[in-house]
Amino acid sequence: MKRISTILTAAAIAAALILAAGSGPGTACVGRTLYIGSTGTVEESLMAEMMVTLINERTGTTVKLREFPSAGAMYKALKSDDENTRADIIIENTVKGLRRIKATPSGDPEKDFQTVKAGYEKNDLDLIWMPPFGYHVDVDGKKALSAAVIRRNVLTNFPLLPRVLKKLAHAIDDRQFGKMTAKVKKGEKARNVGKDFLLRKKII
Repeated sequence: MKRISTILTAAAIAAALILAAGSGPGTACVGRTLYIGSTGTVEESLMAEMMVTLINERTGTTVKLREFPSAGAMYKALKSDDENTRADIIIENTVKGLRRIKATPSGDPEKDFQTVKAGYEKNDLDLIWMPPFGYHVDVDGKKALSAAVIRRNVLTNFPLLPRVLKKLAHAIDDRQFGKMTAKVKKGEKARNVGKDFLLRKKII
């Protein structure tokens, strides 16, 4: 009887260990699909393709790019739970982000980033700004930083995602970004240009 009890206890422990391993961060992103939204600009297409490659290479998650006709349509998709229309991640810049929370750019991109990040959370948009990519863009004559913006529930369902995307934090300077966008404008595929950068930087 004691032997049977010991065997059952060992089996229960083994089962618990298997369940714990299966739910750990290493496998939490596998078997689900992420949708990255873009309006099709050179900048957004390049960064979206880069994130598709990075997330897929680092987590094994299926990632698809979804293009929208306007920023408004893209933000609407961020609120959708429909598998056929939703977006989980987008690329946004600080100036446009500030507009959405009815705030005025300060002229200091780093300060604006902190303002827009806090503003999106305070206004209960359920959207989280990741650290900026590093390069600057000019929007309405004002310098802005760009970053990935993610639905809050995605961070819960994909616990590895923040750590993976932080590999792009401040990783791209203005000179590098200029060279990459120039290649895309000349006809190179955004996916190839983005992947080449990730490989050169040893991010993947």
